[in-house]
Amino acid sequence: MRCWKLAQTKEYLHSGNKPDEELEFHIEICPECQSLMHAAAEEEKIWTELLFTESLPNDFTQQVMASLELVDIEPAGEESMAVSKKRHPKSRPFLKKGALWVASLLVVAMALTLYAQPSIADWVRSIFSRETSDSGMMDARSLGLVQNPHVKVKDKGYTIEINEVVADATRLVMGVKVTDPRGKPLIYQVDWGGLHIKDMNGNEIGQIRGMEGSNNIEKLNISFLQEVHTDELVIEANVNQIHIPYSDKVIKGKWDFKFKADIRKANALNITTLLHESYTTSEGLTIQMEKLVRTPSGVQLQLSTSLSGEAAKRSPEDMESQQKLMFHFENEQGEDISSVNNSRGGHPETIISQQSELQSGKRHWTYTFRYLPYDRQKLRFVLDGYSIPVKSTGSVEFVPSKLKSHPVIFKDQGDEITLSSFIIGQDPNLQEQKTVGLIQMKAKFKNEFDKDAWFVRVPDGREYFTSFRGSVSMGEIKEASGDPGFIVYEMTELPEKATLIRKVTDKWYSNVNWSFELPKGKPIPGLENVDPQSYFGTEAP
Repeated sequence: MRCWKLAQTKEYLHSGNKPDEELEFHIEICPECQSLMHAAAEEEKIWTELLFTESLPNDFTQQVMASLELVDIEPAGEESMAVSKKRHPKSRPFLKKGALWVASLLVVAMALTLYAQPSIADWVRSIFSRETSDSGMMDARSLGLVQNPHVKVKDKGYTIEINEVVADATRLVMGVKVTDPRGKPLIYQVDWGGLHIKDMNGNEIGQIRGMEGSNNIEKLNISFLQEVHTDELVIEANVNQIHIPYSDKVIKGKWDFKFKADIRKANALNITTLLHESYTTSEGLTIQMEKLVRTPSGVQLQLSTSLSGEAAKRSPEDMESQQKLMFHFENEQGEDISSVNNSRGGHPETIISQQSELQSGKRHWTYTFRYLPYDRQKLRFVLDGYSIPVKSTGSVEFVPSKLKSHPVIFKDQGDEITLSSFIIGQDPNLQEQKTVGLIQMKAKFKNEFDKDAWFVRVPDGREYFTSFRGSVSMGEIKEASGDPGFIVYEMTELPEKATLIRKVTDKWYSNVNWSFELPKGKPIPGLENVDPQSYFGTEAP
């Protein structure tokens, strides 16, 4: 085959397509093409650094002027506006300020012209920039699974455009470009409450689990609430307003769209590894591992949990679903690859989502990861603990008017809370005037406390629902301080006496001892020799 030119090479890099065998072989044996690929990649790197910079460096003007001092700017000739050539620093002519400004404008104009070229403009506005991509998305891209639904809806001068979608059985990632009448990008100004992801049977199966964005594009991360059993997905949105940044103004209009995502090719690449391990804790929680599913853009871990009769009695029926497993994966060197629901150090969480549903007395869990390399190395699953809301009766009595001079300490199940003030004031959660009780506090929690149920009881038997508002530092022991602390709802007068009661404790159990080695999975064809770290330098996303 013939060697490419630089423009063709850059177009190939932008496409993200996997080379065919003939092209791959040619590049391997052709030093000219290897050099061209390297040059194009270096140029793309320079453009990334230039165009994704939040602001120009402080010495930008000085850098431009210093560079232009080596350039001889001549008056317009017969064939061109300006011709430049390098001169030796000692013999360079003096350039007038007017010429320097013209040259500066030319530099900026050239940059803007290049930026306006479709290949570069589309590339820097892509969801595959370092800011918005991850290794799973890059894997899907290298397999040729990026789809273009060609969505472009315009109303009132505002445009919503979708040109990049990655979809498989793990997740759906969608890049959205929203621009105002001047073409300026708007990020996070659309309410996506009207977005629906359905299978071909009409079942709603998707839910937005996160949004990320660069300066130009918004990425919607959509996870599936259940297993996907069809080869196509329907993405439909009803959008009737766009917010204007830094104002209360809203533009009303109609930006509805609908398209299909074909996941037939992606589904054919899925690899399932069955798991058979199980473990029962001393408190009666049984964990049954089920399977790992490697998809082009990530990995799903599926398992189920069930409670013994005694354990079920301890947990309020409507809060059984609030249980939470804490675990991590580590390599042969004992290093964390990914941690889930805990405050361990080491590698940041690579989990995308977790969801569960109750079926036949068991809670079935699906954990979705963008990166879990059990098909490349030996990994071990390690259970760190779990939490589940349980009924409790911890309480402390106090005199509200004397708390400032006589603080009271609540102690229960390893948690310790110091109450230091109680006043009647305005609810800090509401803009309108609403009178509530406000308790200043500081605490150290051994347990989780997100699902705690707190009440304040007064002498006549009435109980007031109470919630926490403040700051929390996470760790094995969580420290909390009030801002204002406990908010006692519906309380309008300070009682003579009161009792703080915790009826539900988000109980943390750490008395577990279980780990096992994951069976080594088969790599997806086409990703056998891919190192995810190479996508973003030395750091695996």
